[in-house]
Amino acid sequence: MARRPSPGAGPPGAAYPTTFVGQLHKVTEVESYLDEGTPVVTMTGSGGVGKTRMAGEVFRRRRDRYDAAAFVRLAEMSDEADGEPTIGRICTLLLADLRVANHQPDAQPLDVLTGFLRDRRVLLVLDNCEHLLGPVQELVDLLINQASQLQIIATSRAWLQIHGARIVHLNPLRIPGENAGRAEAEECDAVRLLQDRAALAGRPLTAEDDWSVIVQLVRWSDGIPLILELVAAQLSTGRSPRVVFDRLEGGLSLRYAPGTRGVQAHHLALDVAIGESWKLCSEVRQRVWARLTVFTGGFTLEAAEQVCADAVVDRAEILTTLDYLVQHSIIEGASADGRYRQHNYLSEYGRRCLRRFGDQDAIEERLCAWVAQLVREAAEGWFGPDEMCWLSGVDAESGNIATVVTWCAERGQVERGMTIMVDLLRTGAPYFFATEIPVCRQVEKLLQAESAKPSPARVSALAMVGWIWTALGARERGKAHRDDCLHLAQQIGVEKSPAVQFVDGTYDALALGLRSGYAKLEAAREGFRAAGADGSEYMAGLFHALTAGLLGPVGEADRMSQWCLDAAYASGAAWAITWAEWTRGLPEGSQPQASARNALRAQVKLGDLWGPAWGVEEEARKRVLADDYLSAAYLYGGSDSLQARHGVRFNGLPGWRHHRDIAIAAVIEAIGEEVFEAARDAGGRWRDDRIVSFALGDANPTSPALTERQWQITRMVSDEKSNIEIGAALHNSARTVEGDLTKIYRLLNLRGRAELVEWYEAYVAPSVGSTAPEAPPRRG
Repeated sequence: MARRPSPGAGPPGAAYPTTFVGQLHKVTEVESYLDEGTPVVTMTGSGGVGKTRMAGEVFRRRRDRYDAAAFVRLAEMSDEADGEPTIGRICTLLLADLRVANHQPDAQPLDVLTGFLRDRRVLLVLDNCEHLLGPVQELVDLLINQASQLQIIATSRAWLQIHGARIVHLNPLRIPGENAGRAEAEECDAVRLLQDRAALAGRPLTAEDDWSVIVQLVRWSDGIPLILELVAAQLSTGRSPRVVFDRLEGGLSLRYAPGTRGVQAHHLALDVAIGESWKLCSEVRQRVWARLTVFTGGFTLEAAEQVCADAVVDRAEILTTLDYLVQHSIIEGASADGRYRQHNYLSEYGRRCLRRFGDQDAIEERLCAWVAQLVREAAEGWFGPDEMCWLSGVDAESGNIATVVTWCAERGQVERGMTIMVDLLRTGAPYFFATEIPVCRQVEKLLQAESAKPSPARVSALAMVGWIWTALGARERGKAHRDDCLHLAQQIGVEKSPAVQFVDGTYDALALGLRSGYAKLEAAREGFRAAGADGSEYMAGLFHALTAGLLGPVGEADRMSQWCLDAAYASGAAWAITWAEWTRGLPEGSQPQASARNALRAQVKLGDLWGPAWGVEEEARKRVLADDYLSAAYLYGGSDSLQARHGVRFNGLPGWRHHRDIAIAAVIEAIGEEVFEAARDAGGRWRDDRIVSFALGDANPTSPALTERQWQITRMVSDEKSNIEIGAALHNSARTVEGDLTKIYRLLNLRGRAELVEWYEAYVAPSVGSTAPEAPPRRG
């Protein structure tokens, strides 16, 4: 007969010498299921995510509420042992932990266990079941049908297929943003865990440490507790965070020192932990796992089928293999956007295995071919009713595109890389998502490659980056690429190609303010039409309409604006329609007072990150025409701010500058230079969403009133004080300050410390006296 366990007794894992950090809401969730009477709760998640630790925490908190409780670890139990059934051996472990003495030599362990459980309220934890799925599933099913008051918690990397079981998936701990400072980083559970374990190991993290490297380490860990504990173990040897990070070796270096006690065998080194999952996979599943590592930033089912299937791995096996890898916590299941993802450490392990399989080059080549096909089809098909699908689809693959282009450059396939990048720019996705500058810089790296030779692809690449830099207001940079493009095009005899005419015409009309560029833009439009490049034809027409709307004459501005409208509506491309609508109200057209708001509102709804800067600038001029001079001053400041943050200066181009100077002169004459500068400066300090909201004429929402204490905390956060320092100043704990900050974030609709600092600096003027300043409008 078992006795009720004392609070200090219990199996390994019931009590821990380390602090439980993060995931407390998951503990509460599991406890709620136990309170509801759920018979089986399974905790799943990738290796090292903290399943055992969390099960132990639940066990510690709940065990005294049961007549008996047991916690058994199955990690080191094999599926075969001298002919003794696995179920029997598990039952023997449970009986030992329950302290049930079996005095019947012929009785089977299962019978003794079911007899003990039948009339008692018992909690059992079966830890690390992934390698014994069949026996565990069979045993659990037998036990819950024999013992009505029994409740079982099972942890496993793989999903346990038990009818009626409640699945709780454990996610990694929250990690800091890429450029987070120390104060912001310390708000994240992953950083807190590393701090706790490093301090426990005798190497506390201090202000003197390089926190930019600590943030990189934590981000590489993806918030996996095991990795963070292994990092702390490395720090305890006296290594600096920089040395640990520089020598990660894909995780190979992360291990406890030989002889370390109190750590499960499969957690002594990262590779050992991952190897447990690897051994459970068949060869086909191992190959797919390894091949998936060529992707950067995730992948779709279609991409996996195209890249991973060949004569060795049948295409029909990809979907079921992905299902297996998801169910065994090796990859993350497809999200709402249909993309699968894999943690860094699992990907690094698989990449090493890919090299051992010997097919890395072949799989990388397949990825190159798939990416090239994707952007080519997107470039040819985006101008139509599926426009947003193409744009978002291409943007989602930005990581894979960048990786492939880098591979092309490293392999000397520069022209192939250029072709991919030109097709990417032709899709319009880099402008929509405001990534055109880094994309152009990557093209420029290809252009500088020594292996680059004169070719039509090089001409197209020069034309595209020359056109974009010109449109962004980087006149000299645009001119340099335009000149190189014209020279090379003449050298190989393609000077009349539409791409060359496009960059040359755009530079003449937009950068120099010359109407002579119209003919070149018209020729580019006709050339693209003849080539069947509908999207490029529209872009040439759009910039013709844009420059004519700035330079005149009226007839040309109206003609091209109408052409853009007709072409966009005929295509059904929603984003293209917004730009066509926008050209209607440009100053040299016949409708200079036409509202720019409709186009701007539609762009915001679509998620366009490029258009609002142009739309706000145009709306500022509309306010001048409506004699709303103060609003115009705010918006000119907002437009300057938007452009500066996006790295563009199109308002310095001749056509824009001419009309802007006229409008600003009218504002200064009406309200005076001092008022104008003050309003422009204020508008320049607004956040993007407030600038756009003001341009749209939307009423600002009522701002929430913060208490004096909340203002104190906000001011100290802006001074880069940590929660510990703020708590000391207010005579509170850091945890109390964290709760106060959570309330402040909720009140202001902010997402963290960095946004709170931005909010404070953008809206709150220094306060004179004891009255707290009025809170600014909430985000969104």
